[in-house]
Amino acid sequence: MILAAVVVLGLLALGWYIISGKESKTTTIETTSEAKIKYIAIGDSYTIGNGVPESGRWPNVLVKNLRENGVDIELISNPAVSGYRVRDAIETELPIVQRLRPDFVTVLIGANDNFGQIPANIYRQELIELLDKLQSMLTNPKNIVLITIPDYSKSPAAAGYKTSGASESIEEYNKVVKDEAEKRDLKVADIFPVSQTMTGREDYISDGLHPSAEGYAKWEKVIYPVVRDFLNTEAE
Repeated sequence: MILAAVVVLGLLALGWYIISGKESKTTTIETTSEAKIKYIAIGDSYTIGNGVPESGRWPNVLVKNLRENGVDIELISNPAVSGYRVRDAIETELPIVQRLRPDFVTVLIGANDNFGQIPANIYRQELIELLDKLQSMLTNPKNIVLITIPDYSKSPAAAGYKTSGASESIEEYNKVVKDEAEKRDLKVADIFPVSQTMTGREDYISDGLHPSAEGYAKWEKVIYPVVRDFLNTEAE
């Protein structure tokens, strides 16, 4: 935890607003749909695609590619907000799920909890609460794909800072994600490894921390086969 604290303090020098970005809140308008599979993406800045056009956000790219390959799916809401932690998702995003009743949900949340030095055991407790409530809202409680937290310490914004221990701290969080997925028989799309290879400026927007459309495309290549295979299996 000491090493993780050094990392966080270094990144704080870049400005907490970089990852929280609450001053630039962006949301996707909710849509009605006749699609067979109605989809909602739960998350933070990495799901709402801070600084990226809607067409370049990974949930939108995912839906586009699924539809092109015969899956009748539509993103009916992306309630993610930059800076959100798990608690924010519970309080603000889950009511949207409750109201819209999607058939399928992805969950990518925890980067801001990790960045804010929330202990992994607290993250686990809150993720359990989120998943318990989310599963109770779905007709099929297994229609969730969890996505691991990317290694933001490898981004250009972190260059020049002592990042020893940051990856390990994020991996500890990701172990929580994978543990909960296994307990609940949920699928996981692990974007952590590919995020560690994204060290070039072309993979990020101007803040050097949030992925560009090109960076999100690399994540989507990992997420897509997991979601495609899961949805195809469910349809059989």
